[in-house]
Amino acid sequence: MLTRQPLVVEVLRGHVVESVHQVMVAVVNEAGHLLHGWGNTNYATYPRSAIKMLQALPLIESGAADKFELKDEWLALACASHRGEPKHLEALSAWAHKIGVAESALACGPHLPYNEAAAHEFIRHNKKPTAFCNNCAGKHLALISTCLHLGEDYHGYEKHDHAAQKRLRNILTETMKVDHGKIPEGIDGCGIQTYAVPLQAIAIGMSTFINQHANERRKQAAQRLTRVVTSNPFFVAGSDDFATSVIQKTQGRAIIKGGAEGVFAGFLPDKKVAFALKVADGAGRAAQFAASQVLLHLGGMNLDEGKALSKFTQPHITNWKGDNVGTLRIAKPQ
Repeated sequence: MLTRQPLVVEVLRGHVVESVHQVMVAVVNEAGHLLHGWGNTNYATYPRSAIKMLQALPLIESGAADKFELKDEWLALACASHRGEPKHLEALSAWAHKIGVAESALACGPHLPYNEAAAHEFIRHNKKPTAFCNNCAGKHLALISTCLHLGEDYHGYEKHDHAAQKRLRNILTETMKVDHGKIPEGIDGCGIQTYAVPLQAIAIGMSTFINQHANERRKQAAQRLTRVVTSNPFFVAGSDDFATSVIQKTQGRAIIKGGAEGVFAGFLPDKKVAFALKVADGAGRAAQFAASQVLLHLGGMNLDEGKALSKFTQPHITNWKGDNVGTLRIAKPQ
């Protein structure tokens, strides 16, 4: 199904539509051909953290993961936006120790853990957040690990002209079929480059993980990352998180990853489809809800799984007492 009309997420308070979010969606097959589209599938946007699995491919393909005997949960953290829970921080510390670098080597800035309980623990004990608390810390350790394995000076790995960033541009160019040396770029929240690509290109990139016709090295790396993410969903995000919950509940039949400003991307290994979506106004609540509806539509979740994840698939608007005062829904096409 292809339509110029975007998905429209309506936010109701009582029976009145209080807010409206337009969502563009692109769905492709394993060859990267567009199967379904809602709205402008060529809309140029930054993928942000939604493509971390693609950014982790060089860690595997270079041989760094094997050289340093990296654990599966560390590889999952390379694909993650972790929530700063104790197990996340312990694993990151162990990884850094394994490759012989200090936490200060990471170029990502510190922030309080995304997990509320973990953040409260930091505040309660007057602890300052560190670079490991940054949700992108695993991606940064992956970049440093690859540099070390290849004999490169990792200092300045976040800079545009560093070999690490050139590698990322190459892998994204190859997988998304868009030359990342010739498109607009910005700086992501964690300090490295992010590139504005057509929404469909993000979906094409994610089809790497279902493409059985890729070269053997790429296919094996993609399969390995799929396996570690499926087996370690907690390390992809954390407790009570949408992406983690979907991977857990579907047992890897749906692999998804969110990014800032209303982006989601993922793939369904059994259905051999990949998708990407973008909320025009960047609203995270609309992105999460729209992603759940796309998964149900594509068969990535069945109805029972959808009901089990009802807090995400049928979210409610609540007041400060916890009373349900509204809901989200997909608007009927005009």
